[in-house]
Amino acid sequence: MLEAVARRRTVTNYGRIAERFGLPPFDGLWAAHPLSGIFEVLDQQDAAAGRPFRTSVVVAVETNQPGPGFFEALHRLKNIPDPRTPRARDELWTRELTAAYAYPWQQ
Repeated sequence: MLEAVARRRTVTNYGRIAERFGLPPFDGLWAAHPLSGIFEVLDQQDAAAGRPFRTSVVVAVETNQPGPGFFEALHRLKNIPDPRTPRARDELWTRELTAAYAYPWQQ
């Protein structure tokens, strides 16, 4: 699903993903939500393969950006410094999202 979203050059949100796969609604406790573990596996796969994170196409409705776990995963799995300012955070996400849009995901 995330690859299809990237191919369309758009974004989706955590709630839509949870609903699409019959997972519980997101209640703010990210570490306890099933998507947390699923996204961790996807990010590990992408980092190991040298791909942009598929999870870059998933945003929070409130901020229209990925949550803090996205940036933590970039730091931990790709050794990208944690952004210190909102502007740096936006620039980092934009780079990863642009790379995900450009990546030749298989159909």
